[in-house]
Amino acid sequence: MDIDISIEQDRVSITITGAMDTAGGSELSAKFAELAKDGSLRNAEFDLSEVPSITSAGIGKLLSFYKHFDQAGGGMKITALSPQLAKQFKEIHLDQIIPISG
Repeated sequence: MDIDISIEQDRVSITITGAMDTAGGSELSAKFAELAKDGSLRNAEFDLSEVPSITSAGIGKLLSFYKHFDQAGGGMKITALSPQLAKQFKEIHLDQIIPISG
């Protein structure tokens, strides 16, 4: 799994390539914790168009990050999903919690 992070003013854009699984969970936790420390970041955008699969661990990390930005008065959204994730997110109603555009 590769994580590409771009910061512009109060917005962080995160592109993930590869499976978001238990093995990558600690890397996601570390990156998300680092970003959460930056009080100037108010919004996050995720591009998950190159993520073929996600485990419950990956979903948990996304929900934690969403909660952080929501509590900070900002927002988080997913700007792109692979077809596999789009189907999975609808099945578990994650699309009703985290805004998805595109």
